[in-house]
Amino acid sequence: CSQYPVDSPFDTFCKMKVVGVMVKVKPTTLVGEMYLRQNGAAIARSISSSALNLAAAGDSEGNQNSSSALKEPITPEFYVPRAERASKKLFKEDAKMGETRLARNDRRCPTRELNFTPATWGKHKSPYRKIRHMANFFRSSPMQRLAFPDLFSVASVATAVTAYNEFVATGSETMISMSSAGFAGATTAIGLLAAFRLNASYGRYEECRIFWGDINNTIRDLAAETMMWMKDADQRARMLKLCKAFPLAHMFHIHAKGCHHNIQKKKDGPNFVDRVQAEFEAELRDIYSDGKHEEDFARLAKIKYSGGNTPLEVLTCMRETIAGSIGTVDAIYVRELDEQCQRLCAAFGASERVLRTPLPTGFTRHTSRLLFLWSNALPLALYPALGPLGTLPTALVTSYAVLGIEDLGVQLEEPFDILPLRQYSDGMFDAIGAIEKNYKPYKIKSAAPAKVPVAKKPVVDDFRKAKEDFIEEQMAA
Repeated sequence: CSQYPVDSPFDTFCKMKVVGVMVKVKPTTLVGEMYLRQNGAAIARSISSSALNLAAAGDSEGNQNSSSALKEPITPEFYVPRAERASKKLFKEDAKMGETRLARNDRRCPTRELNFTPATWGKHKSPYRKIRHMANFFRSSPMQRLAFPDLFSVASVATAVTAYNEFVATGSETMISMSSAGFAGATTAIGLLAAFRLNASYGRYEECRIFWGDINNTIRDLAAETMMWMKDADQRARMLKLCKAFPLAHMFHIHAKGCHHNIQKKKDGPNFVDRVQAEFEAELRDIYSDGKHEEDFARLAKIKYSGGNTPLEVLTCMRETIAGSIGTVDAIYVRELDEQCQRLCAAFGASERVLRTPLPTGFTRHTSRLLFLWSNALPLALYPALGPLGTLPTALVTSYAVLGIEDLGVQLEEPFDILPLRQYSDGMFDAIGAIEKNYKPYKIKSAAPAKVPVAKKPVVDDFRKAKEDFIEEQMAA
């Protein structure tokens, strides 16, 4: 449509087709693009956003009687309005595994903790924790993740070795086995390798938690400085909304589901991208609920849906606001506000670095291969020492211990999938709201000017005057 002049016959035809088919309910560019994304990339490439804007403008003029099927908006599945969050649980917790842990909807899911409180720290350090942990042994994340195929493979090899040596082999010469002494050295090396893997992954986990701590501190500082120095009410309100939008945009940028871990890809119904977009827009609408700065809302929603860098767009909007405040805000304060944006950009860039750069994949693959070979060869080394009764259970327990360390390292390697980013984001939203609500400049009460005491004439001046008089008398004589 964009290839033809505006108001030409073919352009009018395009308006009717686009509006009648896809943007009848809410004629906006974003809704039209969502429909195109659902129905094929080829159609999306053929109609530009400018044509959709023209179609939206013409919807109310000549297409009210269209008989085409209407495209209903997607309802978010997990969004809870902030006004209702005090009476509703935001997170589906696993009561049996602990109140600080999210429920896992699949055995392959990692362990995802929530923020700790003084009460949960007490339970975490309880002397009865080992009993509680053993009671939940078969429901734990490492056990369920390793059950198949890792432990199943070890159990199959141990059973096969035991059966062959007991029922098929005719003597010790025909038994399948390995030297236990030689295998012990390999076991030590494998244990060190798994521990190194876990340590490297925990370094990434700790680093990402520090990044989000920096974002939290910077957002609070930026919100407070906005209240202190920005005199224009509209600029101040826009800046505070962008401060709230940054952690939300960051969370959806570095996590495919926006930390809505229960969103599953479905074969029927709206596609996965549109459902995540619906969750993002619902939470973003919470920030722009007053009907002001709608251009920022549409701008961020469009960037998110097109696969762009939404946090960077938020930072761009922040700097536009800061640049617009020049003249009403002192230059030194403008520079300070920009430095806070630089700190946000640095933390955001560091998060992208961790997200896009895993541990060297050659090291990961080599570790995985070695552990697979070691765990499946373990029954061969255990059989000569333990016999048919001890080979299977010992192989399973030993493999679980070492493979579990490696599996924890794999989970920690992607910290954004296990850190409670949603709680961090909500905490920043609440902190900015508290700063905005409670900030009141302190004014010193006027008082009568204090009397300035008259300084006494220094003794040095008297001495100098006397000396000059004496010299003048001598010269006169």
